[in-house]
Amino acid sequence: MQTSILLVGTTERTASIKEVLLNHSYTVVELRWQQLQQERCEQLESIRMIILLHGTDSREEMSEGIERLAQKSKPVPIVVLTYQAMDEEIVHWLDLGANDVILEPVHSSVLLARLRNLLRLFVSVGQMDEEVIVVHDLKVNLRSRRVSRAGEYLMLTPKEYELLEYLARHVNEACTRSMILSEVWGYEFAMDTNVVDVYIKHLRVKVDKGRPQKLIHTVRGVGYMLHT
Repeated sequence: MQTSILLVGTTERTASIKEVLLNHSYTVVELRWQQLQQERCEQLESIRMIILLHGTDSREEMSEGIERLAQKSKPVPIVVLTYQAMDEEIVHWLDLGANDVILEPVHSSVLLARLRNLLRLFVSVGQMDEEVIVVHDLKVNLRSRRVSRAGEYLMLTPKEYELLEYLARHVNEACTRSMILSEVWGYEFAMDTNVVDVYIKHLRVKVDKGRPQKLIHTVRGVGYMLHT
């Protein structure tokens, strides 16, 4: 399942950011400032991140938007993109509930890295108390080592579970085969083995087979990723 990001701003401001996000497999929902005021918070429950595009004509809307969106029943990271802002404005936005303020122009690779970092943090913090990692409809219970998807418990071998837990702890990150071999199998160096590929194949059968939304993805030339 692709991560859904809400962009709020004028068409001119959202166009370039939207293109970057779409090119990196995110789903983008766009709203103008006026539309945001009319949108009910519960209608945004599928959103995993909100990016507010600040302009000289949106100063008042920015503060109101941050304050309103920060009250969502399911917290998601709120990012402000701005070409120009005074220190007092940045502090005000952060105090209202924004999680990051990024000054433009910013290279797309830096922007994407900061977005990925926030998504990881929110997955980790959101599950810390219950020690359950949730990725879409997949639940990995770190205490009981039980795994379910859409309420259906999955029967995993000990090594399949360890591999899935590792991917879940690094959700939305590309994990190389050598990293997986080191962390899951304890190998200290890259070995000429296809054991990772074999176990990923087993996991795909149990986690993704027959489901319209696939969670385990191949990152060509790199390794694998559990992607929300």
